[in-house]
Amino acid sequence: MSTQHTFSVDRPGLPPRSYRLPPSWPHSVGDFVPRRALHAVLRVDHMPLVPRIAYVGMLAMTLLTLVFLVPGFLIYLTGLHTISQVAGLVPGLVGLVVIMVSLVLGILQVALVLKIPERREWVRFLLTILLAVSVLEALLRSWAYPSVLAMGMRWDLVIIAAMVALLWLPSSNRWFVGR
Repeated sequence: MSTQHTFSVDRPGLPPRSYRLPPSWPHSVGDFVPRRALHAVLRVDHMPLVPRIAYVGMLAMTLLTLVFLVPGFLIYLTGLHTISQVAGLVPGLVGLVVIMVSLVLGILQVALVLKIPERREWVRFLLTILLAVSVLEALLRSWAYPSVLAMGMRWDLVIIAAMVALLWLPSSNRWFVGR
């Protein structure tokens, strides 16, 4: 006996839009690995326009985020000794953990973005949750551990939020649920 959890958005004068929780969720780490060949990653001709825009935009922003995050991680590692001497061992280790969490979130985001063309409903839910966690992590990092590398507002998160919002539009929803 399966129960399907749905929620609908009431719109006066229009039929309600219903969104449902995904019927299946990933069961292993292997479910996060894209099933498409690497050379077919940018082939999006089977996707409708709105999810295609979201996919290409998120892929570009995710890769740019990782490009800028990896050097930041390496710069942090080279300065960890100085940070530990000046601020103490605990703030230095907390900063290292925060940077490592950022890397893990970025890698998870890459894996999820590459799964979008496979029409897995759980991907948009996890991308939405990952976006919320990334925003919270960015706020906590800028508050608790400001650094020279933090350049003000995280425009990457704003753009990724817009792309995730595109995945929830009705045309994208119909594509994800197979209608």
